[in-house]
Amino acid sequence: MPTLDIGCGSYPRGDVGLDINPRWRGRYHMPEKFDKYTAPRNPLADVVVADANYPLPFRDRAFDEVYMVHVIEHLYRPLDCLREVYRVLKRGGSLVIFTPNARVSVADWRDGDHIISFTQPSLEHLLALVFDEVSVRVAEEEPINGEDLHAIARKK
Repeated sequence: MPTLDIGCGSYPRGDVGLDINPRWRGRYHMPEKFDKYTAPRNPLADVVVADANYPLPFRDRAFDEVYMVHVIEHLYRPLDCLREVYRVLKRGGSLVIFTPNARVSVADWRDGDHIISFTQPSLEHLLALVFDEVSVRVAEEEPINGEDLHAIARKK
């Protein structure tokens, strides 16, 4: 089951990581708290240096699952990226997103690199423009505590 982690930084999950700076590790970077929802770090993952604001360098239908953990809020063209994710997902594949909840998250205002802030309805709307099935909820369980939105989008 090939998986892609977009925006992996120094913490690639699954089989392939993609980041413009794969050595990045920020002050508030705590990727391991999302492991139970995505996948743990894979030190043997292939890492591709690329910018998710542009077409993804993968063939159509290459992945079963794609992760974007605290990435979509950094993109200049999130809709274009989501279309690319849809393209590289196999039928029945899914996209898992975590992003700060603009209504409550301190991460949303303390990170000056955020370009777009999302609420549950705005993220639902954006994902529904591309994907066949969309579920967005406030992630209220430990260790996320309502600061993040957790979305799963599926390709039929």
